[in-house]
Amino acid sequence: MKNILLILITVFSVTVQAQVTIQVLDEESKENIEFASILLPDYKKSFVTDEKGIFAIDTDQYKLPLKVLIEQFGFESKEIILQNNTKLYNIYLDPSSELLREIIIPPKNAKIKERTYGRTNEGSGKISGQFQSYDEENKDTGLRFGMILNTNNKLKKIKTVHWYITGADFKKAVYSIEFYEVENGKPTKRIPHEDIRFTITNNTIGWNIINVDDLDIYIDGTKKIAAIIKTLKVELKSNTEKNYLKTNVGFATANAIVFKDSEFEDWQKIPMNYPFYITVDSYE
Repeated sequence: MKNILLILITVFSVTVQAQVTIQVLDEESKENIEFASILLPDYKKSFVTDEKGIFAIDTDQYKLPLKVLIEQFGFESKEIILQNNTKLYNIYLDPSSELLREIIIPPKNAKIKERTYGRTNEGSGKISGQFQSYDEENKDTGLRFGMILNTNNKLKKIKTVHWYITGADFKKAVYSIEFYEVENGKPTKRIPHEDIRFTITNNTIGWNIINVDDLDIYIDGTKKIAAIIKTLKVELKSNTEKNYLKTNVGFATANAIVFKDSEFEDWQKIPMNYPFYITVDSYE
C-alpha cells in the first residue's frame, strides 16, 4: 500500500506544472486587453494573451526570476520581473498616442479611381499545399506573415481585404491584419488603424472578404505597403501532431511574402506570393 501511495505521489508531482498567470488590463478603463504580446527577452520567446488578456507562463521551462515585457499597440509597454510563483499577476498598461492618426482630408478636385493591389488569381502558377503549420509549441506565439504590395504614390483609402484559403486542419484560428510602411523591402512602422480581426475555421474555403471601408485607413505617399497577418489564437485538433493553414503559393513577379515566427526575429522575405489583395480608392 505504501508503494502504491508513493507511486501516486510521484506521478502527481511530475504532472503538476508550475505556472504564473498574467492578466493584462487597461489602466484607465480596467478592462481586459485581449491578444496582448508577452515577450520573454532572456529566452527570445514571444506569446499572445487570450481574449481575456490572460496568458500562463510555464516556470518549469522559463525559470524565475523572469523578465517579462508586455506590449499592445495603442498602449505604453511595461516591463516586469516575476520573482515567485504568485498565482496571478494583474498588469495594467497606460494608453498611448499610437492610435492617434493624422486627420487626412482627400483633395476635393481629385479623381477617385478604384484600384487593386496584390494577387487576385487563386490558381495561376500555384503551388498548392500546406502554407503555415501550428502545434502546441507555436500556436500562441504570435506568428506573422504577409505580403509586400506594390501600390502607387497617391493618397489611398483601403476599402476591402481579400484572402483566398484552400483549407485548414485546425478547428479555428483568430487572425488580425496590420498595415505597415516599408523600407528596404521589409515592414517597419505600423500604420495606425483600428483592429481588424477575423476567424478561419476548418470549413473556410475560398475567398474571405473583409470590409474596412468604415475604418478610414489612409495610405499617403508610399509606393509599397506591407499587409501583415498576425496569428492571435489557434484551436488545434487533438488527433494530429501538426495543424495546417492551406493556400496556394506562386512565384512572384512584383509582390513578395514576408514572415517571422517571433517578435525577436527579423523579417524574412521570399520572392513568392499567395492569393491576397486589397482594393483602394486612389485619389489622382
